[in-house]
Amino acid sequence: MTTDSSLLAQAREWRVLLHSGRATAADHLAAKAWRERSPAHEQAAGEVDRLWALLGQVEQPANPRTLPPPRRRSARWAVPLASAALLLLALWLPQGAWLGWYADVATAPGEVRTVELEDGSILTLNGATALDWTLGDGRRTVRLYRGEVDLQVAKDASRPFIVEAGPARIRVTGTRFDVDYDGRDVVLAVTEGQVQASDAASQPLAVGANQQVHWRADRIQQVQPLDARQQLAWQRGKLVFRAQPLSEVFAALEHSQRQRVIFLDDSVRELKVTGVFAHDDPQAVLRAIESNLPVRLVRLPGLLLVSRG
Repeated sequence: MTTDSSLLAQAREWRVLLHSGRATAADHLAAKAWRERSPAHEQAAGEVDRLWALLGQVEQPANPRTLPPPRRRSARWAVPLASAALLLLALWLPQGAWLGWYADVATAPGEVRTVELEDGSILTLNGATALDWTLGDGRRTVRLYRGEVDLQVAKDASRPFIVEAGPARIRVTGTRFDVDYDGRDVVLAVTEGQVQASDAASQPLAVGANQQVHWRADRIQQVQPLDARQQLAWQRGKLVFRAQPLSEVFAALEHSQRQRVIFLDDSVRELKVTGVFAHDDPQAVLRAIESNLPVRLVRLPGLLLVSRG
């Protein structure tokens, strides 16, 4: 039986908390209750247990005094060992951490960078963004792997400009728009001109200036009016939240902080946040959340664990 990926993710999150040194007795009881919820939960926990044990073997070297004399290793082990290492990286690195390894340009959290393409188009990347581009004779293509980018597209009717971001396909010849892709959902916000937007199965929708559209579960949604003050606040150095769910707030913070956020209690995801903050001060957002919402934040190196307080 194949283990559900969402249960594996939850099992990894429980494992990280329980071995963080900060887990309370209540956390241990909650983790035990989660594991015993169903056979599928038990299977996911067992798989993570085995992977954790393997990680321990990789990370803990033998005592140098007990090492046997060096011997020549067969080359046939090189590929399996490399594959195992890549598997461990894929399972345990923060989501999207490897994107910068092969993108043409990638920004760190908190970094905003502007790139001018050979055709005169200007791309402004928000933090934690990775993309590449291809400029050919018949078309221009930008592939957004993750993050957010503002695009000022140089007009060229003979070479359409295509943006690919997960399930989203966006086609223009010259305009200005913003694309935000968190690895699952996409938001397109048009500030000038008009674009054609679609998913893999739909006919293109026309999205004009001061309009926006979302892709959820790989499908394009209905066109809506654009709230530029909120959606494009990062371009003014701000973060603006208007009764936004906590899950969306932390997704926005990924652009400005290096910590990966893990929810240990799904019920807190929908708690609402309202406020205006500086884009380069994510700690101010965290302080406001702790002060005004019934949540508990546990800070670990590279991780932020969120549970009900």
